[in-house]
Amino acid sequence: MPDAEEPPPRICPTCGQEGRTRFERCPHCNGSYFATPPDVRRRRRIIGGAAGAVVAAALAAFAVLAFGDRTDREARQKAETAQRVAALRARIARYQAPHHGAARSLRPPAGAGAARRLAARASLVRAVEVRITADARGRERTGELDGPILGTECGPILKSKTAIPDDRVLTKHIGRYDCVAIKKHVEGIGGENVAELGHAFVAALNFDTYTYTWCRNTPAQGEAGVALVFVRLDRACLAATGQALGTGYVASDDPTR
Repeated sequence: MPDAEEPPPRICPTCGQEGRTRFERCPHCNGSYFATPPDVRRRRRIIGGAAGAVVAAALAAFAVLAFGDRTDREARQKAETAQRVAALRARIARYQAPHHGAARSLRPPAGAGAARRLAARASLVRAVEVRITADARGRERTGELDGPILGTECGPILKSKTAIPDDRVLTKHIGRYDCVAIKKHVEGIGGENVAELGHAFVAALNFDTYTYTWCRNTPAQGEAGVALVFVRLDRACLAATGQALGTGYVASDDPTR
C-alpha cells in the first residue's frame, strides 16, 4: 500500500511518461505538467488554419460583392446622369426654339432716302424689343424666367464699345442683336444707367422683308459647378450661314450679311 505522503502518479503531456513528483516539471523530460499536449496543439493549429481560411474566403467573397455593388452603383449613376443630361438638353432646346414675327407695315417705300430708311430700321428694332418683352413676361408667368420684366434692350451682337448696331449700316441686309429682357437697371454714381441685368435673348432682323426671328439664349447648364449641357442656338436665331464653330457660327464673308 503506497505511502500516504507519496504524490499520485501523473502523465506528462509532453513525453507521455508516468511519474510521481510534487514539482511542475516531469522528472523524465523536464516538460511542464501544465503544458498543452502536442495533439491538442496540432488540433488547435488545424482548427485555427481552417478558421483563417474561412475568414479569408469570407473576406474575398465580401470584396467581390463590394466590387460588384460598386460597379452596379456606378452603372446606375451613369445611366441616371445620362437621363438627366438628355432631359436637360431637351428642355434647353425647347427654351431656345426660334420665334418669328414681321412688321412689314414699317418697311419704307422703294427709293426712300437714307434718313427714312434708318428711321424705319430703328422702328423695326423697337418692334422686336416689344415682342421679346411680351415673350419674356409670358415665360415669367409659366415660371421659366424670374421677373419682373421691365422691358427689353437690343444692341450689337459684338461686345465692343465701338460696335455699330446693324440697323445703322444701310449696306447690311441682316441685323443681328444681343438683347436683354431687363429685370433691373444698374445705376452709376451719378444716377445714370451703366448696365442692365436680366435674361439673354438674341434676334436676327431682315431689313429687306421686315421680318425677324428671336430666341432665348440659355447658358450652359450643369450641376455642382460642372457644365453638363450646352445646346447651340438654332441657325435661324442669328440668320447664320457659316459653319458651326465653338459655341456659335463662323461669320459670313459677305459684309452685307
